[in-house]
Amino acid sequence: MGTVRVSSKGQIVIPKDLRQAHGIRTGAEFEISAVGRELRLTPAPLFAATKLEDAAGCLYRKGRKPMSESETKAAILRMAKARDAAAKSR
Repeated sequence: MGTVRVSSKGQIVIPKDLRQAHGIRTGAEFEISAVGRELRLTPAPLFAATKLEDAAGCLYRKGRKPMSESETKAAILRMAKARDAAAKSR
């Protein structure tokens, strides 16, 4: 464990070995919370959690026959991969 100093602007520098070990890159965002006497940094989610109401009906297309369970799973996987790729490219 290393020691860091808080700047006049309230900033700290995360040591390079810790940044590398945890894959922290420039522009990474964190949530900070107080737990007892500790301050904890947690990586911020890449995108907001999706609510059921937001996703309900997203696979429906008028006039198309209902998809099988395997087709539905494959479509959901494609959508998740696309969202993941979009989030990583930010």
